[in-house]
Amino acid sequence: MFAVDVCNLPATGGSTFVVVAGLFLLIAGVIVAHWVRQSAGRMSVVVAPLVLLGGLVLAPQVTDPCVSPTTTTTAATTTTVTPTSTTTTVAETTTTVTEATTTTTTTTTLAPALYQVGDPGPAGGTVFYVDMARAVGSQYFEAACAGWSDGTCGGDLTDPQKQWGCIGVEISGAAAAAIGTGKQNTDAIIDPVNGCPDSDIAARVADELVLGGQSDWFLPSIDELHEMYDVQTAIGGFSEDYYWSSTDDGGYSKRAQYFVGAFSQVGGTPNNNFYVRPVRSF
Repeated sequence: MFAVDVCNLPATGGSTFVVVAGLFLLIAGVIVAHWVRQSAGRMSVVVAPLVLLGGLVLAPQVTDPCVSPTTTTTAATTTTVTPTSTTTTVAETTTTVTEATTTTTTTTTLAPALYQVGDPGPAGGTVFYVDMARAVGSQYFEAACAGWSDGTCGGDLTDPQKQWGCIGVEISGAAAAAIGTGKQNTDAIIDPVNGCPDSDIAARVADELVLGGQSDWFLPSIDELHEMYDVQTAIGGFSEDYYWSSTDDGGYSKRAQYFVGAFSQVGGTPNNNFYVRPVRSF
């Protein structure tokens, strides 16, 4: 007998296994027919075709040994439940506090001036300086009239000449020059303890004056004297020479204003006899 490798036969239009199985059964049918013919004679004619037909019918039911069993793999569906993580973000709140800047503008309304430069003053003299921004009581400055030395505005119209006093001595508190400082300078010069003890000096004569019912006269500072120089014509009665101020330059120098021609201020020695014109503020 012979063996057939049914798994390595070439493929045909039908199933390879069916053909091989049919061929196998056909061979088996021939063998059986041959055996029947020897055994029973005429039975081979009937049995052989039946065996062949049975092989053809049963062939499709035979499992093809060349085909690997089909394994059906069912993939298990895995459901993964992912916990939902809820993240709460708290927004940082920044509060900016803006402080309003309040600008306070103070408007000062000045009182109208009751006197103008050149007007007659309350004590019979002449107003030579007006500043309404100054404190009440020092807004107006009045120069004594010509002839003041006898306590009237008549008689001898020539201003007297006096020394400044205390030669070589610096008077503490009498160095100020600004408008409004003549009174403090005068008070320092005549101070009984630290001032100048000399009598009949310019500052003392001015301080002792009583004129027009007023006794608050003083020797002007150098800046106050300069304002008088600027309006000397309106005031009247000035001599063309030097006039003492109450400003102390120290030791051997005291300030004086020249009342002739162009502006001139000098430091005069205290023993010089210069003219004197008292003033007051109100």
